[in-house]
Amino acid sequence: MRFPKVYAVVAAVVAAIVGMTTWAWAGATTGAEPRPPAPAQANGGRVTAPLRAEHRELLPKIEALASAAEAVGTAPPQEQRKKVDESYAFLTRELIPHAVAEDEVLYAKVDSLIGTADRTRATDTMRRDHAEVVALTEDVGRLRDRLRAGTLHPADQKELRRVLYALNAVVDLHFAKEEEVYLPLLDRRLTAEEARRMFERMDRIAEEETAGAGAAPH
Repeated sequence: MRFPKVYAVVAAVVAAIVGMTTWAWAGATTGAEPRPPAPAQANGGRVTAPLRAEHRELLPKIEALASAAEAVGTAPPQEQRKKVDESYAFLTRELIPHAVAEDEVLYAKVDSLIGTADRTRATDTMRRDHAEVVALTEDVGRLRDRLRAGTLHPADQKELRRVLYALNAVVDLHFAKEEEVYLPLLDRRLTAEEARRMFERMDRIAEEETAGAGAAPH
């Protein structure tokens, strides 16, 4: 990853700000019914453990985005194409389906617990991260086509490196915010059964999105 110490500091600051905002929001919002914390798990575990585990599985591929960026314009052409192809496949068939499932299920659950303020959802900034990932992925696809056709010029190489590094940074920070702010809230407020049903819905949606991405031309 590029500049890991800088990203770690930024992630901590943003998580702290979002965390304070979330708790302030919870006291001033409408549409969320007061609800006591869920019973503690017998083994002291977290009900969001499945999602945390999924994040751990995705992290090496997120780091590989930076590796692909480093290869553009420097590695042999075949290696460049391979790394960029792998990055694009990961983004379209794994990361974006994961994001769609979060938007439709996970963030909807968080919003139902916290409520809304003046028609603004507590998770709107997280949803904006997802929109940025989609836009950047479209840029990767466009530049990847030029790379495969052998028409990627120096300016395009610079742009492709920028986009891949940006994806690495955005997703890394996004995961930090999610795990440090929103998942602890769900750990406190959901029962194990509620969490199980939520993750089952997320899995179904992600599988449908992945199937659709696989059917599209690449």
